[in-house]
Amino acid sequence: MGSPVEHGAQAERTRLAWRRTVLSGTVCALLLFRLAFERGLDEAGALGLALSLLCWLVLLLVAQRRIRAMDRQDPVAVARTLAVVTITGVLMGLLGVLLILW
Repeated sequence: MGSPVEHGAQAERTRLAWRRTVLSGTVCALLLFRLAFERGLDEAGALGLALSLLCWLVLLLVAQRRIRAMDRQDPVAVARTLAVVTITGVLMGLLGVLLILW
């Protein structure tokens, strides 16, 4: 395995940005959990909890994969990663709206 690519502070800023993304996803998931428990944990609330947990786990795994990929000489493409992050963010938002309106 080759030595890690060094681009000065750029790599560290990108790692921090991915960590902030996961942190904001964690806050969203916790707010969805709170909302589900405040309204009573019925079937819709349990489904919302399960889906928000799944979205958060996907976000966490994708971010960790991207952070590790930055150490490689030739990192993988970002397009799929950004699509997954966008989908998880939209799903968390929709889950919040559905839990409020249900």
